[in-house]
Parts: sequence; C-alpha cells; structure tokens
Amino acid sequence: MQWEEVRKIYPNQYVKLQILASHTEGNTKFVDEVALIRAIQDPQEATMELLQSKDGVIVSHTGNEKLKVEIRVFSRPRVARITRILTDEQKKQMTSVIFKDEGVLSQLQQAQKDHRDGISTYSDSEEEFAQLLDKTQNE
Repeated sequence: MQWEEVRKIYPNQYVKLQILASHTEGNTKFVDEVALIRAIQDPQEATMELLQSKDGVIVSHTGNEKLKVEIRVFSRPRVARITRILTDEQKKQMTSVIFKDEGVLSQLQQAQKDHRDGISTYSDSEEEFAQLLDKTQNE
C-alpha cells in the first residue's frame, strides 16, 4: 500500500505501519510501500507504540505529506581514547582516589576473603590479583 492510500483511508489519524519498501537519500529514509497494522486514536498510545517499535515498524500521522524517517548514527566514546590522553601523573592521582574509596576497599577486602576461601571473584590470574591487593595496601 502507498502512503497516499493510507492518508485517504485514515485522514488525520495516527497509524502503525510495517515498512515494506523504502529508499535512502542522504540521512533520510523515504518509505515507498507499507502494510497497515492498525490505526491509533490516542496520541499518547501512538507515542508509546512509536517508542516501542522496531524491525521496520513505525508510527506516523496521516497529516504528514511524505512518510520519511531521519537516520541518526550514534557513536559511543572509546575508553581507549580517554586513557591515551591521561598522563602518568593523572593515572596515579586517579588510582589514589579510587583506592581511598571505602566502597572499593570493601569490595577488595571481600574479594581477598573469597580468594582465601577458594572463590575467585576478581581474576583467574593469581599474579594480577596479588598485584591489585599489594597496590591497595601501598595507597
């Protein structure tokens, strides 16, 4: 079904649709063909349906002349980028602050107890765990 057909059948309403065919121009996806899932009367329900939609399902208002979806690409910051810009002095300061935190120390003490009891909750590496405990005691 074409968007124009949906607009004629359901004027001034929200509709939930399955995208069957589309084309992309730049950062915009233009919907060419849809299958009507249902009309939605309540604007709040339409919003909830839109927020929960996935896999080519969209909600739109038939007042819109064109059926299009803006494509947004979200990038997440890389931790490696952050650590590369820290100086050795900054790393030492951060380590010092972390190991002065009561919550961190409490977790490490529990991990040390668990380790003595034969439960490895921190690491499979005995050497790595010993280094961490040693570092906390030196702070």
